[in-house]
Amino acid sequence: MAYLSTAMVLFGLVATINLLFTFGVVRRLREQSAELAALRSGGLPDSALADAAVTHPVGVAVGHLDTAGVDGQRVTSTTLGTRPLVGFFSPHCEPCKEQLPAFVAHAEARPGGRDGVLAVVVGTDEETAEVVARLRPVATVVTEPDQGPVQRAFGVTGFPAFVLVEQGAVAASDFNLVPVAERDAAATPAVR
Repeated sequence: MAYLSTAMVLFGLVATINLLFTFGVVRRLREQSAELAALRSGGLPDSALADAAVTHPVGVAVGHLDTAGVDGQRVTSTTLGTRPLVGFFSPHCEPCKEQLPAFVAHAEARPGGRDGVLAVVVGTDEETAEVVARLRPVATVVTEPDQGPVQRAFGVTGFPAFVLVEQGAVAASDFNLVPVAERDAAATPAVR
């Protein structure tokens, strides 16, 4: 009986130590994720991320845009309508994966359908296939390499990036979809 009690106490100690190590690993992974996000945004610390521009500043005209979508259609500034919503995604970006469902839901509910929504996915055809499949029903989708022509036209500096364009200029942009979607929703009644 004494051996059983000793074994149970030892097992409890090992389990407790294992739990403490697990908490330490989780904490370190969170720190590394934050550091990686800062590096992807240009090496800015978290406090500066709020001031960092994700695209051209508000009011700056979007550059020349003339490319082909994944379905073969021509994509230009005029084919996207007067108030396009644009999302930039990378299949290797964890924040992109987290915000993709919200972008799809917002694009799906947006008046005008997929013609007024542009989604740009950065990477090779193999890398982008899954993201493209999720975006295709709700947006005109373009794939391109990093720093491709659409990214340059919008001045994209990191991923994800969301942009609302009004009258050919950036009306709102952010790494987070929420402020851009709120601006889009606030302007929607004026469009109807």
